[in-house]
Amino acid sequence: MPSMATRKVLMVLFDGFNTMDMNGPYEIFRMSGNRDVFTVTVAAETEITTSFEGVHIKRDVALSQTLIQSLCDVDILVVPGGPTELVERQASNAGGFMKLIATFNELPPRAGRLPRILLSICTGAIFLGRMGIFLGRQCTTHWGAYKNLEKTNMNAAMGHGVAGEVIPARYVDSGLNEYGTRIISSGGVSCGMDASLYVVKLHGGEGMACATAEKLDYKWRESEGIVVAP
Repeated sequence: MPSMATRKVLMVLFDGFNTMDMNGPYEIFRMSGNRDVFTVTVAAETEITTSFEGVHIKRDVALSQTLIQSLCDVDILVVPGGPTELVERQASNAGGFMKLIATFNELPPRAGRLPRILLSICTGAIFLGRMGIFLGRQCTTHWGAYKNLEKTNMNAAMGHGVAGEVIPARYVDSGLNEYGTRIISSGGVSCGMDASLYVVKLHGGEGMACATAEKLDYKWRESEGIVVAP
């Protein structure tokens, strides 16, 4: 089992995010081990971010240039989704939200540390697709957004390579990118919990992941995830 230095998880929010896309992974990471294995920080461009369901979330840190410049300390970046029209609108905004994801994706590896993980939840995959992160890779999203992500991947691939392939799965681990970051995408909404438990397994072992699922009275659908590359 990997050594259990505290892992830093960063979640980035935008107005219209899906509440469970955030809360599911948040609960998984905070309840793993003795609740000190993962620290979870919520970042947003505004002090209060409102979910699609109307829940108001107060950020821990501002999504600013200062945060972007300190991403080297982050182990896991979680990108939730929301209704496709709101995700598409956010993806078209060339602000700090998209810059943070792009910067994290391209961070160099760290000696003696597990690879960083970029984890999209549900339609959050569209953000990654827009930036070409899925080029030549398999990925997934909410079943109702397969065509949206396919189109996004094809547009990103024009003149740049092979479009990412969208496949049905609870989650897809497509392995390390050229910068050494592990790219994982989850299916819709509750699939984010399965993907997060898989991340717990990568960092703390199968036993910790199973214990976390049991603690939350959740049936982990591990076998319905796809690991394309180790």
